[in-house]
Order: sequence, then structure tokens, then C-alpha cells
Amino acid sequence: MEEILNKILDRLDSMDKRFDSVDARFDSVDARFDAVDENFVAVDEQFKSMATRLTNLENGQQPLQLEQSEMRKEVAFYYGSLMKKLDETKSELSSEIKHVSNIQKQHQDVLEILNEKQQ
Repeated sequence: MEEILNKILDRLDSMDKRFDSVDARFDSVDARFDAVDENFVAVDEQFKSMATRLTNLENGQQPLQLEQSEMRKEVAFYYGSLMKKLDETKSELSSEIKHVSNIQKQHQDVLEILNEKQQ
């Protein structure tokens, strides 16, 4: 009986380590979301800069029209890259949530075993 309880305790310790690992992964995901937020702020600043340049284009300045065209390509690329990174982050988060769910199920199974052993 004591051996079974020790095995269960070892398993619970192992699960605690896994939960710690999952917590670390969530911290990593949070850091990635913070980085994405910072990137969106940078994109917003670039859009504000573009608005100023578009005003100059409306005044008929040919050289600025060429520059504006290039900037649109850069912003489109940057925005596309950000969206791709956001999709990857969402996918990783979904995977982490599934992992936590699996661990939670294992935890529930252990609790059920413990409950059965106590009865």
C-alpha cells in the first residue's frame, strides 16, 4: 500500500514539474504577445508617418509619390509578417492549451485512483 502511495506521490511530483513547465511556456507565450503588441505600436507609428507623407503627395510632389509606393510595400510586408507571427502564436497557444488539458485529465485520473484507493 505504501509503495503504491509512493508511486502516486512520485507521479504527482512529476505532474507538478510538468505544470511548472507549462507555466513557463505560458510566460513565454505572454512575452511573445507583449512583443507582438509592441510591434503593433510600431506599425501604428508607421501608419501615422505615412498619413503625413500622403498629405504631401496630395500637394503633387512627385518624388514623394515614389517613396510612398515603396513604403506601402514595406508596411504590407511588415503587417503580413506580423499577422503570420500572430497566427503562429495562436497555434502555439492552442497547442499549449491542449497540453494543459491533457495534463489536467491525467491529474483527474490520478485523483480518481487515489479516491478509489482510499475507499
